[in-house]
Amino acid sequence: MLDNASLFRYAGELQCMREGAGSVLLSGSASALLSGVFRAMYGDARIVAVSDDRAVLDDALSEDDALVAVNEPFASYDGSGFDIAVSVLAINALDTRELTPYLFGLYDALLDGGNLYLSFPSTERISPYPKKLVDAWYAMDEKVYMKRYVPEDVLMAFSMIGFSIRAIEKDESADLGDITTIHAQKMAR
Repeated sequence: MLDNASLFRYAGELQCMREGAGSVLLSGSASALLSGVFRAMYGDARIVAVSDDRAVLDDALSEDDALVAVNEPFASYDGSGFDIAVSVLAINALDTRELTPYLFGLYDALLDGGNLYLSFPSTERISPYPKKLVDAWYAMDEKVYMKRYVPEDVLMAFSMIGFSIRAIEKDESADLGDITTIHAQKMAR
């Protein structure tokens, strides 16, 4: 469990935001690996992990047998009523045209006032090559295509959808380079 905590260092901040979180949505494979961390913080919460990677969900279930594991792409998932949604390294697998629908899906899944934490490898300028073949974050001997977003593009999408930006952090990772983490809150429509 503690090995996975390094994927998302702001988990402690989440507990301060929603002491009584009743439901947590973990979107994507990297987020699903954090189920044990969130179970430790929110012991009685309903925690749902949505990923199209069955092996990752099985690993998460081995740490948290109360986890609700949904094995399907997030675009197919229609759950709602979450206090917290977490998306770690998920948007980088999306094409640009899929970013806004993905963020709308997270928005729709949250209750009014719900918190979203989105973390992604970023870049300072737009690349002429939308996706680049890089080492997979979970296995250095495997290659994946990853898009690096400019943080301003993600922030613009957030504002169009109806999120209020609460905090933005930038960190460096030896494996992934610059990592941007955004904490946003769902505004009532």
